Amino acid sequence: MSNISVTFETLLDEFHKEKYDFLSDIIEENRRVVRLKKYTMYVSFIVTNMIAFDVFAELTSGIYELGELHSLTRRMLNVKKLCLSYDAREMNTTERLYPSDRRGENTNTSGL
Repeated sequence: MSNISVTFETLLDEFHKEKYDFLSDIIEENRRVVRLKKYTMYVSFIVTNMIAFDVFAELTSGIYELGELHSLTRRMLNVKKLCLSYDAREMNTTERLYPSDRRGENTNTSGL
């Protein structure tokens, strides 16, 4: 088992302790993709020779008050802080929304 795999399993243990729901864990094309959820917050990981992560929230479940948004933002920042402490790299929006064959010069829809 590689160092990245051991590190990633330890990181997943941290999320398990925090009672995140594991939505999926898929191995495809030499990479592992794991998705987690807690409340309206989602965390996605792509593991290759490094750990990449993305955290976002779905705000479609109702009207949020300022205190709730502050709490959600704090939880998202705590996820980011935890992931960065394991030397994970934060994905940018293009990586999260578009597969690699639709980025850059291969993107016909948005010019990204």
